[in-house]
Amino acid sequence: MTNYLTTIPLTNMKNSTGFLLLFISFILCLTQCSKEGNPIMEPKIGSYKFTTYTIDTFRFRVVVDNVSVGDSLLAPVGILNSNISFLDTVGKLKIYNAETNELLIDTTIRLKIGFTTISIVQLTTGEKPFIVPIPNEVLPAAGNYKVRFQYNRPANASVPFFDSIRCIIKLNGVVEPVDTIILHPFELSSFYEAAFGVNFKMALYNPENNDVIDLSTNNLISTGFTDFNTGSLFGTAPGGAAYNFTLQRIY
Repeated sequence: MTNYLTTIPLTNMKNSTGFLLLFISFILCLTQCSKEGNPIMEPKIGSYKFTTYTIDTFRFRVVVDNVSVGDSLLAPVGILNSNISFLDTVGKLKIYNAETNELLIDTTIRLKIGFTTISIVQLTTGEKPFIVPIPNEVLPAAGNYKVRFQYNRPANASVPFFDSIRCIIKLNGVVEPVDTIILHPFELSSFYEAAFGVNFKMALYNPENNDVIDLSTNNLISTGFTDFNTGSLFGTAPGGAAYNFTLQRIY
């Protein structure tokens, strides 16, 4: 009786085994290549500071990509810091009035690693708050910043809110003024440029009778300005003895 198992050549068995191993290696290679072509996405984290500058009083709720990052961002002036994780570089930002649930701002923002400030601003009473855009202005030269000024309602009700003020704008240590302008309530000036570390100085007058309405001696106004900023001029009355102004950085 013939044993058919013994009729299979040994070389054919070796070839079959080698082919099987080669096939398995090929499948493993395809699997590994497939995994490498679809890497696992890990979320990135950015640090965001939301600031407010408004005329009216608000409490804001901030929502990014349908996730609430805080509901206690206060205005007229307030700050909310939050670390936001993200996969896409564009996110959906919604700002609500936390008291009424009214949607005030619905926009997109760029999400990125690092530190970002987003300013929510209302420059006149009754106006809907908005995100401050990049000014439509030529960039300041390297090492310089640009700033503009707004005449706002005095924080102290005892201080007169003049129909207009005349502003003589100077650079600290320079005799000749940069400009002389008249601002009406809530009006914004043009942008003025200076080197970082160089302060602006401003003297305020009542244009109707030319009376000085700024009697302060400390009126240097550039601390914290970077690139583009808006400084708001308020009236204050320290001790009721004099009419001074203070400067509030908007963004």
